[in-house]
Amino acid sequence: MFQRLYLPLILVCITSGYAQEPSSQLPADVVLQIQELQELQQKHRYVEAVTKLDELEAKYPERPEFHNIRGSLYMSPALRDLDKAGECFDKALKLAPNELPPHFNKAELLLVKHDWVSASAAFQQVLQKFPKLPLQVRHVVLFKLLVSEVKQDKIADAEKTLADHFTFMDDTPAYYFSKSAIAFQKKDETMARDWIKRANGIFKQEEIAAYFDTLMEVRWVPNIGLPESPKSE
Repeated sequence: MFQRLYLPLILVCITSGYAQEPSSQLPADVVLQIQELQELQQKHRYVEAVTKLDELEAKYPERPEFHNIRGSLYMSPALRDLDKAGECFDKALKLAPNELPPHFNKAELLLVKHDWVSASAAFQQVLQKFPKLPLQVRHVVLFKLLVSEVKQDKIADAEKTLADHFTFMDDTPAYYFSKSAIAFQKKDETMARDWIKRANGIFKQEEIAAYFDTLMEVRWVPNIGLPESPKSE
């Protein structure tokens, strides 16, 4: 019931629109090509995606978007190379230090590496640097912060994050998946999966995807495409 193909959540400047200082606009046809590239990735057509990315990056070598996308390709289960992903996000950050995507992506990479302490600090920094994030993005960041707290067994901190920021009336599934994460850490898998079922009954799959994929990345929910946990836990 809970199986789905995993895709890492990576933000790309051109599609996110959450920059503090928006970068210069790319031509409309290039925007469409980037969208096509991301669709290839979503369909797991990685060879075609890399080829298309190489062509675009050759024309626009100083665009942070392409480093973010290449980093996301390296984070995919099929091509997983977290060190190369980190190099890509560092390049994007150098080119766009005041834009959200590279900051978020570097924090996400720490979560994927199961470096919970560093991930927690990085997501907190994202929230501090970008205090006016749209609700949907802010809730995803807060949820990932909560998960990083939970994995450090800081249950009280996680429950405070939940109480301070989420309710069951929100327009995002953050409340339900936060409840699930805390239940998973407490070894109450029945309750954890019940919270997922509740979210599935209320929200659309595209609204749930980022949250559910985090549960898979943490290894609370199995996915055959992911390697073993990067750290012994």
